[in-house]
Amino acid sequence: MRSILCPIDISQSLDDRIETALALARACNGHVSFQIATPFAQMAMWEPFGGVAVSAYALKEAQEANDKLAKSLDTRFASEDVPFDIEVLDQERITAAAAAARFADLVVGSLNDPTIEEMAFSLRCPVLAVPRGKPMLGFDKPVLVAWDGGHEAANALRAALPLLQMAGSVHLLTVREKDGTFPAADAARYLSRHDIHAETHEKERSGSIATTLEACAAEVGAGLIVMGLYGHSRLRELLLGGVSREMLDRSQIPLLLAH
Repeated sequence: MRSILCPIDISQSLDDRIETALALARACNGHVSFQIATPFAQMAMWEPFGGVAVSAYALKEAQEANDKLAKSLDTRFASEDVPFDIEVLDQERITAAAAAARFADLVVGSLNDPTIEEMAFSLRCPVLAVPRGKPMLGFDKPVLVAWDGGHEAANALRAALPLLQMAGSVHLLTVREKDGTFPAADAARYLSRHDIHAETHEKERSGSIATTLEACAAEVGAGLIVMGLYGHSRLRELLLGGVSREMLDRSQIPLLLAH
């Protein structure tokens, strides 16, 4: 993971994202692209009788804030041992990140970012989402892979290979909901071809699937959970919830997400 994208916004979880991106770049001998995106054009206001009234003061203030942030980050990173660049864009945040992600191996985000789900669905590269106050500074802890045999889980597994190769141990967890074959065997065989020798676990569901995942993660001392992100209609998500939604809302362990 040598090309790392880290979208920037002013939030309380910003430092967690930055420190995670820098730590990963050190571990992988990589480069971090920090991106500050603000859609200045959307700050225009339509007048009731036609035309557009733009608040010159608001635009100037927003642009100056972005420039100030970029300069402060440039000064802050100058002493770091990580190559980086900082880009300031007049674009909507998800759109800007999606364009840059075409040449990124990984995007670093925050679990408490309200756009993290949309980002993971829109970007065609994996997203590493870290909990607030818990940057991921080391990559040698055990990793838990949530495995159900689906395409999303397989995409996440492949995307996580560089992190799995650095992990102290890798654990494939299948939460059993009905009798059948053990789907993690093929995943373990795939990992073995990459010199990753994973331990497989099959557990009965205890409470929600998310609760079962969290319990197993605590049991193995996981520093990362790898999982596929599953999409549903907004109505279905509200009525039924979902493993993805529950993990995004409550996880205290970084998540590697792929769709």
